Amino acid sequence: MGSELTDKIIGYHYTNSIAYQSIQTKGIEGFYTLGFDDFTGLIPSKRFIQFDNGRLPDESHDGIFEGLLEPEPQSWLENPEFPHFWYCFMHDICRAKEIMLLSFELKPEDKAYVVERAHIERELYRESKGQGISTKRTNNKAFKRYWGSRVPVFDYDGSYSAPQLAIWSGIEFDRLKVEWVKPHDEVWGRVLDNGW
Repeated sequence: MGSELTDKIIGYHYTNSIAYQSIQTKGIEGFYTLGFDDFTGLIPSKRFIQFDNGRLPDESHDGIFEGLLEPEPQSWLENPEFPHFWYCFMHDICRAKEIMLLSFELKPEDKAYVVERAHIERELYRESKGQGISTKRTNNKAFKRYWGSRVPVFDYDGSYSAPQLAIWSGIEFDRLKVEWVKPHDEVWGRVLDNGW
């Protein structure tokens, strides 16, 4: 990845067929929302950081949607520091009969950042790694580092051990491409077999 604005960067987002139908309607799941009432596509609706995770700028609590820079990043699939990383990620996604992978080309005007997910994962793995239990203080520090790791996607140098996309703006439906649609059992079977 370079810092030139001419570089083409593709983002990837896992979803399911029910959610895909939802992004074809205005608002969030058919409900109207401030700023996205007339918008169809991927909408930033999940808080980047919850309010109870330390003193951070207001923007850190704004809505985002998450994505990846590759459909199957090795840093997530085979991460020695976080051996269950991909399993946990896909477990949250594989709750529907069909799983979908969407892609979209990022534009310089998108509010798209790469963040170092490892800051949060290290906190989640703290006790199992013999580093003591997670406390409010250690948790807040992890979220502060997570917030501080934001790099505009076009400036990202590839140095993070667990890069994740965090996007504060919507991606219009006509920018989305369906990479594939697969049955739950096929996707989940590959996760369990580590066949990715």
